[in-house]
Amino acid sequence: ATGAAVPAKTITLGGAFGTPYTYNHAGLQVVPSAFTLGTTAVPAGSRLVFNGYANPDRIVAVDPADGSVIASLALAGNYDLTAGLYDATSGHLFITDNSSVMREIDPLNGAQVGANIALPINVQSWAGIAIDPLSGNFWIGSSGGGARLVEIRRDGSEVRRIDTVSQGLDQGEISGLAFAPDGKLWVASTQGVIYRITT
Repeated sequence: ATGAAVPAKTITLGGAFGTPYTYNHAGLQVVPSAFTLGTTAVPAGSRLVFNGYANPDRIVAVDPADGSVIASLALAGNYDLTAGLYDATSGHLFITDNSSVMREIDPLNGAQVGANIALPINVQSWAGIAIDPLSGNFWIGSSGGGARLVEIRRDGSEVRRIDTVSQGLDQGEISGLAFAPDGKLWVASTQGVIYRITT
């Protein structure tokens, strides 16, 4: 309601996260449904931390109640991921990476599934990815993509793009995306602001 941090919900990124320094190669998601990461069951509502700074990239499931690590998975490659999420429809992880592609990842072993999907915008730095709850398509945005948010199908083909300048997001600042339970798209900013965007 206010944007103030809730002290009891602060999680310190220690060595168990692969490295404490995620810089601009990171992602965060509230897990939409239970799944298995590596060999460990991860409950719905857990937090997934995507760390592209580690070598190889690492995904860590975290208990939001106490910040403890539930499971950790090193990916099969060092992609320098810039955003990521778990997709309950396919049962796979999706990441964007430093080469401006999207990769589908098996959450059991960290291996890539299928071919690289070239993205229509630059996602080499701070970026966000979210799944539209109505269409099932991906929304992609990044600081390198300017003020544009792009909706793409699962094959990477573009559905549409919107310019967010008129909604105040105008400084090449997009660093994260998430849909709220009411279906509204929220955008995190490198400027310390969260925007609710009309798509």
